[in-house]
Amino acid sequence: MEQIFDITTREALDAAIAELWQHTDKKVYYLEGELGAGKTTFVQHWLRQAGYNGAVQSPTYALMNEYYIGQQTVIHADLYRLATPDELLYLDVRDWGDRAARIFIEWAQNGGDYLPAADVFCQFTLRDGRRYLSVASA
Repeated sequence: MEQIFDITTREALDAAIAELWQHTDKKVYYLEGELGAGKTTFVQHWLRQAGYNGAVQSPTYALMNEYYIGQQTVIHADLYRLATPDELLYLDVRDWGDRAARIFIEWAQNGGDYLPAADVFCQFTLRDGRRYLSVASA
């Protein structure tokens, strides 16, 4: 089932995330879309709604950030700058599924076969000055 949300405003984005919270059993999210479409902002708002109060940085240069909410770990990876999928081995990619409650991966197509399989595909698009989020379960 696919859901489409207009996430042009922060309030609309927060409402879309609140709607997606109904699927809390989903673990791995592939975030797809062009640069500036809202992928990192989505993760920032998700973390805030989950109760994370610290700074949320884009993982563009670090490739991966980890956030801790209570006893749970959330991984946010941005693989845009990944030169080869093998670089993920330095980030212990094979352990992500064991240690994280949620995993958000931007530019997953750059990760090759090392990444955990997606449970949810999130497609971010910019059209006519508006931002849209299309969500489909794997």
